[in-house]
Amino acid sequence: MHKHNPILSIVIPSLHAPLIGQVVAALKAQTAYDQIREVIVVGQDRHQLVPSGVTFMQTERPLSAAAARNLGARHATGQILLFIDSDCVAAPDLVERLLARHTEGHTIVGGSIAPGNDDYWMQCDHVLIFADFLPSTHSGQRPFLPSGNCSIRRDLFLAMGGFDQQFPGAAGEEVDLCLRLREQGHALFFDANARVDHCHPRISAATVWNHLRRFGQVQVTQWRRHPQLSQAPFGGRLRPFSGLLLALSPLLSLWDVARTFAASPALLAYVHLGPGMIWARMAWYWGITEALLAQP
Repeated sequence: MHKHNPILSIVIPSLHAPLIGQVVAALKAQTAYDQIREVIVVGQDRHQLVPSGVTFMQTERPLSAAAARNLGARHATGQILLFIDSDCVAAPDLVERLLARHTEGHTIVGGSIAPGNDDYWMQCDHVLIFADFLPSTHSGQRPFLPSGNCSIRRDLFLAMGGFDQQFPGAAGEEVDLCLRLREQGHALFFDANARVDHCHPRISAATVWNHLRRFGQVQVTQWRRHPQLSQAPFGGRLRPFSGLLLALSPLLSLWDVARTFAASPALLAYVHLGPGMIWARMAWYWGITEALLAQP
């Protein structure tokens, strides 16, 4: 990699993000800043917080995260795309570590996502969703990668058609893309040392509930599109048992969270989050039930 030939385009979807200035500042402080060709922010900025020195693609209407990333990717000129969310603050060596993995031959590389602070509900939401992508986990191949800290060759991303824009908001589109990439024979590599700090605003039981409920609703869409994700008795076979699923959701959530902690000794540092994680997992089952009952 030569200093005069930066190869990385960074794409950030943003809807009036209060931390966008901090996110961009962290990118400008990268140890491999010379490899960044451009930073592209896509979306809306009601409070005019997008700093100068970036390409701001302002949209007339709010876009989903998938649509915003796709728009930025089409506009980008770098060989490699790095997708970062507007509430993810990069560690100083993030770009250096990700590009080193690409130099080794990996075409898709994801980095770790750390909780942004020690707020209880923020950590419950974060650890439940990103248990496999915390900095304390091991590096190596993964079945999925989070889109909030993920780099991919631009030509491959465009050839795959980008993210599926039928996923609303910011949930599900990265799993769908990862499944399509794996079906084409591409391996997904995770580097636990390539870190961002996730400073999301979900700091109450209600906001965490709504977030995981939405994830549950999207899960049904994923089962429908990718039957290989569906394990009995899940998928469409669950619809007749929706009421039972909801009634059993406390026990199922307890079991799910217990398995999450048992799968990784490193997660024991977060065992105090257990009650909140069980609450959030119940919201996931609630969202699944709603989506199943909404099916024709």
